Amino acid sequence: MAYSKDGEIIDLFGSLTTVIEMDPFEFWEKIADLLTTPPSDYPRRWEVYCRREEAPQFSYSSMSAVGALLSALPPASALHLANSSAVRYAQLYPLPPTVEVCSNRGTNGIEGSLSTALGYAFYSDKINYLIIGDLSFFYDMNALWSQHVRSNLRILLLNNGGGEIFHTLSGLQMSTQAKPYITAPHTASARAWAEDCGFTYIRVENDEQLSQAINVLTDSNEQRSPLLVEVFTNREEDAALLTSYYKQLSKQK
Repeated sequence: MAYSKDGEIIDLFGSLTTVIEMDPFEFWEKIADLLTTPPSDYPRRWEVYCRREEAPQFSYSSMSAVGALLSALPPASALHLANSSAVRYAQLYPLPPTVEVCSNRGTNGIEGSLSTALGYAFYSDKINYLIIGDLSFFYDMNALWSQHVRSNLRILLLNNGGGEIFHTLSGLQMSTQAKPYITAPHTASARAWAEDCGFTYIRVENDEQLSQAINVLTDSNEQRSPLLVEVFTNREEDAALLTSYYKQLSKQK
């Protein structure tokens, strides 16, 4: 489903069959009762159930880093979510209703999320936080070279040496090409580039360092320079923790 304010029809994959000309909110409102047959209160019950679910408690991992930041966000801040893992992890945790949430997804997933957050922060009067994975960051890292980076931009970079999210998808282990061409493992760090671009850089490798870094990242008085916190985790451990969590959820249901 695609939405265009100016009414332009974009058939990205050349397979569009139907165009519905109406406001998205009105569309979902009209089909809400048709989500089950016969109509029921299933959507409402599902919403209540999701709100009742407690936030997960992960050991040191990409997920725990996201949870730590979200639980400490200043109430009047803006949160930018990059692609794939950043969104999947963030939806596991509650957010204050006063936090503005923005997200940008390119055609193939990773491109432009850093540039978008940087541009938005330049015109924003809030502290802007970006949660981004390593592949998305390094793809768009030239954005930090911009002369328009302000001190209100703060980045949480999840670096587990590749595309961890693909390790949770069934079937990839069947191909010997999965690692080099899909997971894209690497040993890169953002430190030199971030510091060259005027960012205050903090490296995190354990729970204690993460706690200290989150305190700096969420300090509303810390306005001297833009900040980048790079959290290093193990992608196999991240994938195993996430898979275990989802299995526990399925058992509860």
